Amino acid sequence: MTFGQLESVPLRMGWPHEAKDFTPWLSTNLDQLGKALGLGLELRAVEHPVGRYSLDILAVDVRGRVVAIENQFGSTDHDHLGKLLTYVAGTQATVVVWIAEAIGAEHLAVLEWLNQHTPAEIAVFGVELELLRIGDSPLAPNFRVVARPNELTKQTRIAATSQVAWSWDTYASHLNISQERLQIAEQLVDAISNQVGSLELGWQPVFNKGFVVFKRSGGYKVLLVDVYWNGPVRLAVTVPGDLDQLGIEDPYPDLERRWTKAERELGWTIRSIDQIPDVGAAVQIARRYAPSSGPMPAIPAAD
Repeated sequence: MTFGQLESVPLRMGWPHEAKDFTPWLSTNLDQLGKALGLGLELRAVEHPVGRYSLDILAVDVRGRVVAIENQFGSTDHDHLGKLLTYVAGTQATVVVWIAEAIGAEHLAVLEWLNQHTPAEIAVFGVELELLRIGDSPLAPNFRVVARPNELTKQTRIAATSQVAWSWDTYASHLNISQERLQIAEQLVDAISNQVGSLELGWQPVFNKGFVVFKRSGGYKVLLVDVYWNGPVRLAVTVPGDLDQLGIEDPYPDLERRWTKAERELGWTIRSIDQIPDVGAAVQIARRYAPSSGPMPAIPAAD
């Protein structure tokens, strides 16, 4: 049997420009990074503004933790380290990912120190990125995690600290959300759960700080009930484009609608119990555009 020779090639053979090529690619392939990290990642924003700087990728994981991802070609440097700390402070991220072609020994020591001395809920990852191929085969990205939190140590420290288990009761006690808003949200979540169960979709509700998200296999968001962050209670579905791009009719024309491109969320605000709609239409839209696995594909560009 003849075997090929695995070789590493420069990153710019696959992505000529870090910001213009690699970051957009990564934003649509977070499942590959997530697999290496052991996390289910969901995109929130690309080039997220933090003061006068821009974080490459802002994401959340299946536990609802904010994830800050900073990329750079070449070796790590102090400039990117400083920016990364600025981004973490500006986004309140508790999962930090620094991706580079090579992570220097001095910066690796910093990442390891952060994992040892930061609060238990903080997770810091250092990832070296390489492009591999065999002969003329397609280029294959490989994420090598060289720094990660010590899970045993972190879990022990988490167990020793007070953690909030988000629920309808803690939404009221910790976030001071009114009973009317909670009733709206709870009815929406119950109705979605019934629809998901009857259709045997397997989507699971996850309570986070201020919102309940339904996730499909791989940790990808399909539906969201936002109780706290964006004004009135909001029912949202994850879709690749706004209604006009998708060519479908608004199922809730009497509700205020908003499309959030960065998060790919199509949402409707619900201000009272009387405005609660039939969630079946939202479930069907989410079902229509949710793939069985992996990230949601983008809408093909028009000819």
